[in-house]
Amino acid sequence: MTKQENLQRLFSPRSIVFVGGSNLALPIQNTRDIGFDGEIWVVNPKCAEIAGIPCFASIADLPGTPDAAFVSINAKLTVQAVADLNKRGCGGVVCYAAGFAEVGDNGDELQDSLVEAAGDMALVGPNCYGLLNFTNGVALWPDRLSGERTDKGVAIISQSGNVALNLTMHGRSLSITHVISVGNQAVLGAGDYIEPLLEDDRVTAIGFYIEGLKDIETFSRAALKALEKGVPLVVLKAGTSEIGTQLTMSHTSSLAGSDDMYQAMFDRLGILRVHSLSELLETLKIASLCELPKGDRIGVLTCSGGDSAMLADSLDHYNLQLPSLSKVQEQKLGEWLPDFASLSNPLDYNTSIWGNLEACTEVFGIMMEGDCDATVLALDFPKQGIGDDHEWQVAVDSLIAAHANHPKTCAVISNLSELMPENARQRLAKAGIAPLQSLKDGVAALARLVRYGERRRQVAAMDDPEQLLLRGPSLVEGESKMLDEWASKQLVSRYGLQLPGGRCVSKADVVEAADEVGYPVVMKGVSDRLAHKTEAGAVMLNLKDGSAVASAVEVMAGRLAEQGLADARFLIEPMISDFVGELIIGLKRDEQFGLALIIGTGGILVNLLNDSAIMLLPITREAASTAVLSLKGSALLRGFRGRPEGDLEAVVDAIMAVADFAMDHWDSVTELDINPLMVRPKGKGAVAADALIRLQQ
Repeated sequence: MTKQENLQRLFSPRSIVFVGGSNLALPIQNTRDIGFDGEIWVVNPKCAEIAGIPCFASIADLPGTPDAAFVSINAKLTVQAVADLNKRGCGGVVCYAAGFAEVGDNGDELQDSLVEAAGDMALVGPNCYGLLNFTNGVALWPDRLSGERTDKGVAIISQSGNVALNLTMHGRSLSITHVISVGNQAVLGAGDYIEPLLEDDRVTAIGFYIEGLKDIETFSRAALKALEKGVPLVVLKAGTSEIGTQLTMSHTSSLAGSDDMYQAMFDRLGILRVHSLSELLETLKIASLCELPKGDRIGVLTCSGGDSAMLADSLDHYNLQLPSLSKVQEQKLGEWLPDFASLSNPLDYNTSIWGNLEACTEVFGIMMEGDCDATVLALDFPKQGIGDDHEWQVAVDSLIAAHANHPKTCAVISNLSELMPENARQRLAKAGIAPLQSLKDGVAALARLVRYGERRRQVAAMDDPEQLLLRGPSLVEGESKMLDEWASKQLVSRYGLQLPGGRCVSKADVVEAADEVGYPVVMKGVSDRLAHKTEAGAVMLNLKDGSAVASAVEVMAGRLAEQGLADARFLIEPMISDFVGELIIGLKRDEQFGLALIIGTGGILVNLLNDSAIMLLPITREAASTAVLSLKGSALLRGFRGRPEGDLEAVVDAIMAVADFAMDHWDSVTELDINPLMVRPKGKGAVAADALIRLQQ
């Protein structure tokens, strides 16, 4: 069987074997408590029984082939146990022990042995808590069990066992189908679990706590499938700070990777990024319960001017729209609300109808009839035990009734997370309304769902969505060699990069070359040992005639000779003076993502604005255009204050040329810089004024 087939056996086993000592009592009890109805076996050569189950002396003595195993012994013994399980044809195994790659050199060797021992088994971990399947009653889990059997909900994949454990104990009315603690990802990476979960229609969204991914290519393929199926992926990525990055390496031997590149991947594949566990839970909740909104227009209902103001500000922060009420809505609302009510969006329906089921249902329904894609009700219950909450429950009943007649995306948001009681949350969730706890997390969750819907529609409209798939990194070892400017430009020009149209000649031919190119000209020194020409005095601008060129070349040749570059040649190019802006285009190599393409504002603004965008490869023209327009400096290319518009199509052409070059040189190029790309007025192109490439020798 393949690893994926064995992973399905691990998710839904008919038999489980536990290997270890007395510490198996709790995971065995968990398996019973969750309602597992298959065979349970225990292997321990010294004990007669554990948790009331007779022990077998060895894996070879088992009466049958287990579908799943939980191994809780030391790291060295774990390797042999996994080899024995593989020999018996076991489907998958959870390796609880630590002491593998996360501890360094010796651990690396031990983990390599573990991978070899596993063969085609689905191995979870090592250095992990294991997995829970609340749909089929599976608990390969060494700690307290929190959760209950369910037939629909979200899956959680976590690199931290403790984070996974804490998420199972939430008080957020979020139904969980699976929890998988992946640990070191020695055999199965986080992405490998996505596809089998997508095959289960009971899984409505998948949440992640990750520190780093081992296989970007596999993850991107699975993420695209999730996007196409409409199962949102919600990710909390740790390791964004220097200290956090160091800790992730020692925790699960994971490289945190460039956070900018992770963000680029998330944006590309419609993955929703969050920044706290509470945001993770609230975003999973709305993604799991609600239909995708068709747009970003939000209708807001409150019973307080303060709630209206805070919600309006929060929605505006995420660029969510508050459409005005129609004349028909105003007329209908006027029949239910007093004259002093302000008929607007947000709608403060005030206390005049508070506790009136019929009136609230009608008013809420009228709001949902309008030109909005989602409706939000602000509602904070009183603290439990302080009086009754009948009127608040009426508001819930009214919203449920109105939503049944107008089934758009709908949520209730409490300003404070603790002021929405469980009974109200459960009733709302059952009706398909998201009970979102806290204003900050709730609005952020709604905004993410809106953006997810937008990205999903964009991808659905693509002719070939598979062009979004990422290519795995290649191993580039050894020293790289720098090409000189002339060679660099000639190489990329084969892919369509526009050049100024110059000549590279010896000192003796400089004046003749300048006469041929046409004045005024730029002269530069050219050598594969000359990376920083300006600092070396190897750039002279605006040379207006042959006499100026002759004088300049003498000065430049002397400077270069003093720096050991007497063999340098000279590049003569026409002086470009009509440019409207400058950009930088570069390639960056990353251990996890391979090559990434970076564009930024160039010229004197490059260090001032710190203005750049990163794109993972391959890219589309649409993505390149979007990245250019995202730059602050792009205003200079769009007719800023009456200046000519820049040739944006030519800029995209240049970006695509570099991207095509990168794909063809994936295994050899280590660095590329086009700095600057001089953007001329619309219709006149964009010219690479300088270029540098380093290739692996």
